[in-house]
Amino acid sequence: MPYVTSAERIGIEKGRGEGRDEGMIFNAREMVLEALDARFSRDTPADIKQQIQALNNKIMLKRLLRSTFESKDIDDFRKTLEELTAEDPA
Repeated sequence: MPYVTSAERIGIEKGRGEGRDEGMIFNAREMVLEALDARFSRDTPADIKQQIQALNNKIMLKRLLRSTFESKDIDDFRKTLEELTAEDPA
């Protein structure tokens, strides 16, 4: 087994952590999209799907998931999405 320096071990662990974060964000996006399809009979507009796919903020995705259940219709969800993305455009 090759020798791994402390700096390499730190880099490896950092990479693993980033990979886990990316996986969690991917899963969160998929959960929001699935909830939208289930809630609104698979009539989720393409622009909303694209906006969700572009998000990388776990907290925002969690809030959007909750919003899928609380929104009365897709327009109400769109309003929440616009408000959240206006708060944190990054």
